[in-house]
Order: sequence, then C-alpha cells, then structure tokens
Amino acid sequence: MHMRYRAAVAALVVMATVSAPALATPPLDGHSPKIIGGIDAEPGQYPFMVSLQQLARGESDHARHWCGATLISPSWVLTAAHCVEDALPRDYAVLAGKTTLDTTGRRRVSNIKAIHVHPAYDSRALVNDIALIQLRRPIAKGQFAVPLLGGDTGYLRRGRRFTVIGWGDTGLEGPAGAPTVLQTVQTPYVPFRECRNAYPNLQAGKVLCAGEEGIDSCQGDSGGPLLVQREGRWTVLGTVSWGVGCAQAGYPGVYARLSDGHMADFIRATWTHD
Repeated sequence: MHMRYRAAVAALVVMATVSAPALATPPLDGHSPKIIGGIDAEPGQYPFMVSLQQLARGESDHARHWCGATLISPSWVLTAAHCVEDALPRDYAVLAGKTTLDTTGRRRVSNIKAIHVHPAYDSRALVNDIALIQLRRPIAKGQFAVPLLGGDTGYLRRGRRFTVIGWGDTGLEGPAGAPTVLQTVQTPYVPFRECRNAYPNLQAGKVLCAGEEGIDSCQGDSGGPLLVQREGRWTVLGTVSWGVGCAQAGYPGVYARLSDGHMADFIRATWTHD
C-alpha cells in the first residue's frame, strides 16, 4: 500500500484505506500521490530529492514512483520505514536528480545495495517510521540535504513554515492529480498539544506535525523530507509519515522526528556518510 500513512487512522492504528498516501505501498486507487496546495518546483531547486521506484509497478518513472526520499550523502538515502518494510533491494530503485518524472517507457534496474529499517519501527502505531537505503554506487556530483539529529526546538514555534516536497496526490481531478513535476509547498507547524487533539495517542518527542486545511502532504509523498533552511543549507527535520486524510481541517500531517533519540541513534549507527 503506498501510504503516507495518510490513510484513515483510528486511534493511531493505521488502517490502509483506498487513498493510501505516504506509506509504503502503492496508492490503492491506482494514482500516484502528491502535495496538496503546492506549486511546481523549479528544475534543480531540490537536487537532493529522490523518487523511490517500485520496479514492478509500471514501465515509466512516473508510473513506478512509490515514495519520496532524500539523498543525504553520495551513497545513502533517507526515507520512511513504511515505504520499505519487508522490501527486497532488487525490487526497488532510487531515482535522483529529477524534477520531472518521465512518462515514456524505459527500463530501470535496481541500484540499491541494502535497506535498513529502524529496528523499533512499529507499523501499527507508526513509531520510528524511518529507514536508510544504501546504494550500490555513489551518485556522482550528487547534492545532499543535512539531517538534523538534534537541537530542532528553535524551529518548533507557532508561525514557522516548513517546506515539503513530493510527487504525491494533489487532490485535483484527472492527470493534474498525479503530476509528473515535483510539487513544493510551505506548510505551517502545528504544536504537539494541538496535534494531539487530532491524534490522542501520539508519543511526545517522536513526531512533528504540520499542515492546515488546503495545505499538506498526501498519498505518494511518504518518506519525503520536512525541510528548513539552516546556515544556508537545506536541512531535514522529519520525514513524511501519516495522517488522517490529506489537508483536512484539524488533521495535520504527521512526520517522523529525526532529533528523537531513538531515531537519531539509528541514523548515526547506520549511516557511514560515504
């Protein structure tokens, strides 16, 4: 199920429904997921953005898009655990350096060496929803985003807007609902207590919440980055994880928080920076 686990969630028990957003399975309605309320990204604007491709899904890069991900060093990609839980490296590929996903058929083979899912990932509660993908060969001349593994509280203030990007569901009808061009949107931070009103079982410190009516990530955006500019560099605070619906009033998107101790420790212990 391609869920951003932006699917229907009951008491934090995710039930993959027909419009699975950023979770690790293809959208059950057959469409690729998109950002809600965003605009087309400029070519090269986010060179670290990755399309995680499920090779059996179709003949084109657009059809094969499965989840978002972030290039954090030449050989390493950060994504959501729900995107790659039980996945075999040979069945997926990492497509980097693209703003537009091609709709013409072309063969693509796996370039993935290993997939590392957080050992404490809980697929029911969607806790520790991160994973690292190691590539067989480094991406030449790749540009990277920086994961922020601590000290993010200065960014968690009402009025702050984060950048979210992805090729997920836009909420529009027809082909516009599954754009080929990377979408970008500025989504507002939602304080934890307010987010807990929507999702009572949230665990403090584990997640970040962002979004408002009409602005959100959605199905197909799972695994993509929640970004800020820090010291002139794009910095990742979290990854798209789940939510009830997309861009619904009172139900913000939920993002795995990289600065959480368990997630930060996993990244430090697994990522070799090469």
